[in-house]
Amino acid sequence: MLESIEMRGEEVVNIRKTKLNLVDLAGSERQKVTHTEGMLLKEASSINFSRMCLGFEVIAPADRVLVIRGQPAILGCQFTPDSKSDLSPLVITWQREENAEVIHSFYYQKHQLDFQSPYYRNRTTLFVSELHKGNATLRIEPVEPRDTGGYQCIVSNTKGTDKASMRLEYGAFYTEPRLSISRSGSTIKLLYEAEGFPKPEVKWFGENGEVLRDHTQFSEEVDGVGRAVGLYHVKSSYVSLSPSLNVTFTLKNQLLNQNLLRPISIIYGEESCHGESNTTALVVVCVLCALLLLFIIALLIKIKRTRRHGPNENGMNGNGMNGTLTHLHY
Repeated sequence: MLESIEMRGEEVVNIRKTKLNLVDLAGSERQKVTHTEGMLLKEASSINFSRMCLGFEVIAPADRVLVIRGQPAILGCQFTPDSKSDLSPLVITWQREENAEVIHSFYYQKHQLDFQSPYYRNRTTLFVSELHKGNATLRIEPVEPRDTGGYQCIVSNTKGTDKASMRLEYGAFYTEPRLSISRSGSTIKLLYEAEGFPKPEVKWFGENGEVLRDHTQFSEEVDGVGRAVGLYHVKSSYVSLSPSLNVTFTLKNQLLNQNLLRPISIIYGEESCHGESNTTALVVVCVLCALLLLFIIALLIKIKRTRRHGPNENGMNGNGMNGTLTHLHY
């Protein structure tokens, strides 16, 4: 209770008394700032929703929505519902913040898509069964790179008009980089390829951590009809004039906090040449040994057959004696 007294000289002329009501709005901060988790996060969301009891308000539970390729975008929007749960005075308009491009509209208790941007046609949905609860959340599927940007949820009913803003960001994790190596004389070319979104930061580092000069190309992937599929094709190469090298390839997707690091070490010189010569000599020795073994086996087989068939063509037996029987008469 506050009290103020108005006086003229020593005479009290007027006394004013004022009652001050304080409302605790704990939890009204952006949830990403408070870093709350689990049950505290759930309670904070309930507190945010209860704030709307003080008057008409439209709020976005999250001011940034990150969507991974292949997943739908869920843009949350809550408003103070009409106490009678009557949808007839309810007007909901979702639009792009940059150019007021209409994404989805709902009024006269039904979807109004005549003024919807052709780009969003057949890709947006409102949860109509949740409207009487004050839930104007929008679903976009499939999500494309062009969807990145600012969005506004504008709601009107018998209690008032308000709007909330948020930002949608689209990304795709980069695939495992594919390495190919080509050599011409003493020059070696290393080439890495990968796909993802958005454009990454690509660098090559030398053995001592120095940044190397490379050649990197980015091209947007398209389908069979020439429509973007939401991926960048990255080709990054490094050429070394020395046949021996020790370098590291790095690719960083800052949006998704993805860091790929691939070290490469190639040793090619006299030691490698000697190693190749030794390998060739070993192969030759093995082949000669195999041929010698086959010769010995063939020789043994021939000797065995000779003994089995008895006398040879000269009439000699295996002991070198004449095989003809001589009959003696007495």
